[in-house]
Amino acid sequence: MSRNLLHKTKLEPFKAWLSAQGIQHRPARGDYQVLQVQVSAPHWFCVFDGTAAPEHYTVDTRMEPLVRRFIRSTKSH
Repeated sequence: MSRNLLHKTKLEPFKAWLSAQGIQHRPARGDYQVLQVQVSAPHWFCVFDGTAAPEHYTVDTRMEPLVRRFIRSTKSH
């Protein structure tokens, strides 16, 4: 898991970016999940809300490159 990667204020822009990229996402399941993202079919990876980093979400390690692409795309604007 990767902490301090996706800021909590960026969740809605991240979901909009995923939709624009044609990447499926769906509501979370479970207590700590915030969002599920289908990085590669049929696999769904999660964004978690943990207690360790109050300002950031924790993302599945296999989803880090996708989140980094999102961050880079928002910094270029």
